[in-house]
Amino acid sequence: MKRIFAAAIGLCLALSLGAQDADSIVLAYRRNFARSSLVTKLELLKEAAQRKDVAMGPLYDMALRFAVDNSALLGPDPQLKDLALVASVQVGESAYAPAVDDLWALFQAFRDQDIRASALTSLGLTGAGESRVAENLNAFLASQNSLFRSGMPPEYPALAACIDALARLGDGSSFSVLFSAYVAGYNPGLADKAAKALASIKGDYKAYLLRVIVRNPPIEKQAAFSAGMANADFDDGARGELAESAMAAALDSPAPSPVEIQALRELRFAAAKKLMELRWQKASPLAIRHFRLVQADYSKGAASKAELLEAVALLGSMGSTDAAQALAIQLQLINVQTEQGAPYDEGLILAVCASLGELGDKTAFDYLLQVGYLQYSDTIKRAAREALVKLKW
Repeated sequence: MKRIFAAAIGLCLALSLGAQDADSIVLAYRRNFARSSLVTKLELLKEAAQRKDVAMGPLYDMALRFAVDNSALLGPDPQLKDLALVASVQVGESAYAPAVDDLWALFQAFRDQDIRASALTSLGLTGAGESRVAENLNAFLASQNSLFRSGMPPEYPALAACIDALARLGDGSSFSVLFSAYVAGYNPGLADKAAKALASIKGDYKAYLLRVIVRNPPIEKQAAFSAGMANADFDDGARGELAESAMAAALDSPAPSPVEIQALRELRFAAAKKLMELRWQKASPLAIRHFRLVQADYSKGAASKAELLEAVALLGSMGSTDAAQALAIQLQLINVQTEQGAPYDEGLILAVCASLGELGDKTAFDYLLQVGYLQYSDTIKRAAREALVKLKW
């Protein structure tokens, strides 16, 4: 009976409005929608959808507002759900941009997963260029990522729709949250969606990775750094910037859990290796902080000798007076301890002498000269002489 009545409505409209323009047709549909019962409203929407007319956007937007306004009163009414679904799907297919606020209101008003996913899908089709749309979708995806990391199940249909919508929008502000989704550990299907969404974002890929390194949790910082180092399109300058940012983040970011502490530690040492390889002198202050931290950890048994020697070598690659001063102070301390009869670590002293020679800064002259007068091995004394020869005056 409903179908017959709807067909009659459609026939009457077609006969009476066939000669009128599109605006008049839409106005007639909206007028009939406002006057009719819920059942008839739904059938009217379905009949309008069959016309495949993008000009029907205002009608579908009107239906969205009706669904939102009556969501508290009618609750889970199946006909209201069907109306909301038809309206949200059709407003998306019509790409009716003025409906973005009503689509978001629909998403917030209903807990039904079909409606919420449909609203997000249509936001992806209608929200291009609207910054508030990307902001809202980013916030929802961030909440789902946090929920998943806490061990709680996210809203999978809405989550998938949100990622797809962000892929369509391609807004640069979404990179960080999509990257979080990509590395979160979701099922392969969702991870693949996130990867494709990341690829759809236009803009400065290096800048996006830097933003993740600065803002995101430690494990995601690691992943962003690794992605940058593996990117074949990046030159040494880009890799240096990423490594410097990673070192700064690893030194300064809070880490409330053991897992995050370990992630930042691994990031710090990975960044140190890349900075040394690139001889990235801009990072000299960070290299000094890294050296002092490794030095302190080594004295407590929390860092290996190999890690300490790498930190010394990093300073040697920095080419700065500050780095030379840090190593000269270290050699001075070793000299004082040796003079007092304490045992010395030959490998460490050799590494310090080699790095001081590489730096060639005259700051180290007195301490390298002193090595020749103390009870060191011939190997160490020879290394100190070689470093002295390399000093620049």
